[in-house]
Amino acid sequence: MASRVPKLCSKQKKLNGLIYLKRAKQACSENNYTEAYEYFVNYFESLSDPTVSSTAVQTAFTKLVCKIGVVLEETNNIEELLKCYLQALNLFPNNYIILNNLGAYMFKVGEVDIARRYLEVAVKVNKDYLPAEKNLMHVKWHQIPRWHFRMLNDKRRNMAYNEAITEVIKKGYTDVVDVGAGCGLLSLMACRNGVTSITAIEENKTLYKLCLEIFKENNFTNINVLNCLSTSLSGIQTNIQSKCNVIITEIFDVAFFGERALESIFHALAVICTEEEDFKIIPCGAKLYVTGIHCDELASKYWYIPSKVLNILNLQNICIKQRNSDPYEAEHLSEKDVDYITDTQQFFNIDFYNLEDVCSMCRHEYHQFVKLKCKAGVLHAFAVWFDLNLTENVSITTKPFSEEKVNCWEQAVFYLDHPVFVSEGEILTLKATVVDCKLKFSIVNGGTSHPRCFEVSKEIISFMNDKALVESIVNVAHKFNSPNLEVADSNIFPLFGLLLAKNGCNVYHAVKNNEDAEFLEYVLKLNKISLEKFSIRKEKFSITLNKNMPRKQCIYFFEAINIDGSLENISPLDKQSEITLIPKSIGVTVQLIYSHYIDHCNHVNDENVLNFRIAKYMNEYSGNEHPNLENLQYTEFSDPVVFMLEKDRESSCDVVVKNDGLINALYFWYDMQLSDDIIFSTLNSTHFKKSCFFLHQPKSVKRGESIRIIIKVDGSYLKISI
Repeated sequence: MASRVPKLCSKQKKLNGLIYLKRAKQACSENNYTEAYEYFVNYFESLSDPTVSSTAVQTAFTKLVCKIGVVLEETNNIEELLKCYLQALNLFPNNYIILNNLGAYMFKVGEVDIARRYLEVAVKVNKDYLPAEKNLMHVKWHQIPRWHFRMLNDKRRNMAYNEAITEVIKKGYTDVVDVGAGCGLLSLMACRNGVTSITAIEENKTLYKLCLEIFKENNFTNINVLNCLSTSLSGIQTNIQSKCNVIITEIFDVAFFGERALESIFHALAVICTEEEDFKIIPCGAKLYVTGIHCDELASKYWYIPSKVLNILNLQNICIKQRNSDPYEAEHLSEKDVDYITDTQQFFNIDFYNLEDVCSMCRHEYHQFVKLKCKAGVLHAFAVWFDLNLTENVSITTKPFSEEKVNCWEQAVFYLDHPVFVSEGEILTLKATVVDCKLKFSIVNGGTSHPRCFEVSKEIISFMNDKALVESIVNVAHKFNSPNLEVADSNIFPLFGLLLAKNGCNVYHAVKNNEDAEFLEYVLKLNKISLEKFSIRKEKFSITLNKNMPRKQCIYFFEAINIDGSLENISPLDKQSEITLIPKSIGVTVQLIYSHYIDHCNHVNDENVLNFRIAKYMNEYSGNEHPNLENLQYTEFSDPVVFMLEKDRESSCDVVVKNDGLINALYFWYDMQLSDDIIFSTLNSTHFKKSCFFLHQPKSVKRGESIRIIIKVDGSYLKISI
């Protein structure tokens, strides 16, 4: 980042400096942000060096810039926002708060590389500033998605690809193009086997740069690397090498088609490959399979499962399901309690050497019918997996109940619109269709409908299906019997607010979108609650609260924890003690653990990538935490210890190690004090996911050893370390 550009100041400005500062403070007290900003700038420019101004003045200016940034972002005044931030940084190049805010904004608008530069400077200036540390981590996660680590650590997959590449090159096919090269592992395999020429093509700019470094690190500097979509090329011979008789690729998602794999393969064979008859492609084909499944855990992610507790809201006769733009979800079925309701049938057998078929699947609607024999039960979804034929002799599978499956892919789960009851021996006819390189399914001779169905945010579904959470809130609501209360409920589903509105209280709630608002309005209608009593807003909740709520007999049930297990807000109204806050307090429980999965999804091990030197480059993108953990398998190495969360505070506690071994993470969950006698823990919650903070390296520990756990809170940011 450039240092401050020096400015020549007139003598008059220097003389008027204190006047500018006085006017800036006056404008701040009157909430006149524009004038205050101009006066501050004039004051700083009257100084030979703005950084010699007092800490109090710089702090006031920083707070002002942040407030202006929020207002300009809300009004979408991008030009003025950037001007404000950049002018402030010209005055104070090392202001880590402004650097962080600008970096966070640039990330939000998609300028990831620019965002990273500002955030790296912010972290360098103050390594203890949590907002910048967290934002930089999120930028890195965006640049290199987490699944890359699982893929690179999948040794079975890597060895199979290496075997296939070796087999093909030994047959004399040595002019290689690697489509979707990632960090370059498959290209390295090809180089090790003595290729004549090789070009790696990677669209992701970050991965492209990593390729260059990794190839150099491994002494393979003869690999040509292109930063583009392979389908944008008119031919390989015009873009580096003159010949191509081998295409290598691995650009498949859990449902095989999701990353436009067939389109890329067809283009590579039709345009990039120079040999019309004598060529090889790895993989050479795939077989796709489908089966019908029943799984209560998965169903509860997609539909509201009626419960006795929520019968109080009269929801028995409506269908509530997740609104999802994606046609399928990725799930590790081997980790779920799944009942396979139908037999398994192959529905596609794709031969990549058959260009006519591949072209047909890419450019037209392509479909196959498949018949599935059922056993008696309730069908929730169709699960899809595939066998990937790398060569005629080498293949890998994502079959969930196979001990030989690779682990870098989950299975694709296609939910039905509504659960279907099937009988023993019933035959379901299923239509599998590929349209615009996307796979979808429809039942030809069955399916059900519902007269009243709502599609809502997935967070509403998980909230309503968390029985312990719902019961806790219902029990808290029973403690407030007065109809003369003003209530604000910022939970994704305002159960507390609805229950108090039924008692006659005035309630305020902010919704995310129109669909959620439509559903909530219907719930109000079912329960004979008028919109005069229950105000649905689309403003930010703090604004709604401050503008509309009287300052007496008020209850604010705020959303303290995000669904992914990260901290949202532990104390939203510090100076408004007349408002009753729920939860009353929040504790975080921490435990030392070891989990193999944590290393698997966060650090590349060179042993897993055939001892190529990749880890030191990829691990620059490792994180120090993992939100949204599900079904984590781990070993406990200490008893849980509880910290009470307080804003902007650091605290610590010593724990005693229970066993000899390695630890690599700090597992944590929250305990929310909803009332004097009601505590809700997220430990076994189905709505709130568990989280971990990682150690930089696994640590060897001995039984009886004492380890200090440190917890730091900075606003809504949390960090746990040892």
